[in-house]
Amino acid sequence: MRAKEQELRGHGMGPWPQDGGGTKRASRRLLACASVGLALSGCATVDPTEDYDWAQREVASATGEDGFYRPGEEELIAERVDELLADGLTAQESVQICLLNNGEIQTLLFEIGVRKADVVQAGLLSNPLLAGAVRLPLGSGSTTTELRLVQNLIELWHIHPRKRLAQSQLEQTVLEVAHSSANLVAQTKPAYFSATSAAASLAAARENRDTAGAFLELTRERQAAGAATQVDVNAAHSESLEQQAHVRDAVYAEFEAKRKLALMLGIAGRPRDLELLDALTEVPEWSIDLERLVDLARASRLDLKAAAKNVDATWSALALEKRYLFRNVRAGISAEGEGGDVQLGPAVVLEVPIFDQNQAQISKAEFRHAQAQRRHVALEILVDQQVRGAFEQFTLAVDTARLYEDELLPLRRSSLELARESFAEGKTGFLSVLEAQSRLLRSRREYVNRLEAVAISVPALEAACGRPLPALRAASGGPQDD
Repeated sequence: MRAKEQELRGHGMGPWPQDGGGTKRASRRLLACASVGLALSGCATVDPTEDYDWAQREVASATGEDGFYRPGEEELIAERVDELLADGLTAQESVQICLLNNGEIQTLLFEIGVRKADVVQAGLLSNPLLAGAVRLPLGSGSTTTELRLVQNLIELWHIHPRKRLAQSQLEQTVLEVAHSSANLVAQTKPAYFSATSAAASLAAARENRDTAGAFLELTRERQAAGAATQVDVNAAHSESLEQQAHVRDAVYAEFEAKRKLALMLGIAGRPRDLELLDALTEVPEWSIDLERLVDLARASRLDLKAAAKNVDATWSALALEKRYLFRNVRAGISAEGEGGDVQLGPAVVLEVPIFDQNQAQISKAEFRHAQAQRRHVALEILVDQQVRGAFEQFTLAVDTARLYEDELLPLRRSSLELARESFAEGKTGFLSVLEAQSRLLRSRREYVNRLEAVAISVPALEAACGRPLPALRAASGGPQDD
């Protein structure tokens, strides 16, 4: 070789041919291959629109509402929220606003885009490696130039399970986001009914205050007629003042309940400005079947579906780890120029799995898969018990509210009327009237709380079953109308 170099130098030729020679052509081929790879990678885009649509469908199935936040639609959402708030707010409209305007739901939705990017990334090959070297002679030799372009070909074996894993994780994330959104909706309805209950409690407190005030006036009249003492007047006055204090407490309780509702709706401004249209006035007359609800929950709960997807994802991760015995098998072409000669041929770089055969990562993936399976089984049991608990809560709330409505409150009113009549006629003492009145006032407050318990138990049952109330009634064989 050195003799050849000396011969070339003797003819006045440098280490590379004047016209670029074969090495330049080889370099152009290498760069062309790299350009093709770069162009192909540029075709990959991240568009989570279909996944947003899927999440919206799942949320609609769980809540009965189609509206859902979409990134980039903030102005339209603000207009829609203003429309819903314009003429007062129903419980179902509060659900719509929550799905559109709740900041936590908006934050969760971007996680779908993150997972979609992971899916796109999983389908991409790693970039090829372009290596070059120039070795200058220390003595009279010629300059040697090397170029090498290699690609990790083992990724062709990895890419399918890698994409399958990323897709399973995306599907799991979509279901988890939908489940979290449905849970926030399930919290919004109780917040709404707590606010309406607070308003009803305020109305009841004012009614109790008026009742106590009327009794105070009656007692003063009896004192003027000589049928009551100052002790009786002081006791009636004390009761009246206590009811005034209850009114003040109820005013703040209403403000606080509306403030919490505004927070769930993502609304700034004065909470007292919220006008709530659905009052706590009725006890449901319909019934539902427990076992059918349990079956419906097993088929509908989004967290169960997400847990099943997690089992699939961990299985895909295990399959991928088993293929990672060989992580790097790079192959390509190599060109070397020395003097005027150019040599072109294949190049291979192989990672030999002598010390690390990925045993630990495979075992870790096996544990993760077994863990996901057990978590899914445990969640099935949890769902079963949550449905049964929510059903009992609903049944008890309805039965107790009906007891107050049909029996206890009418009895308290009748007792107070009789006591007042007897007191006015001088047949009954002051304490009998005061006791009857106190019992009625207490029962009124308790009845409002019972109605609130009924109203809150319905969204709790919806959340436990993963479906809205019309679907629950349909599953039990009843009409779907509220």
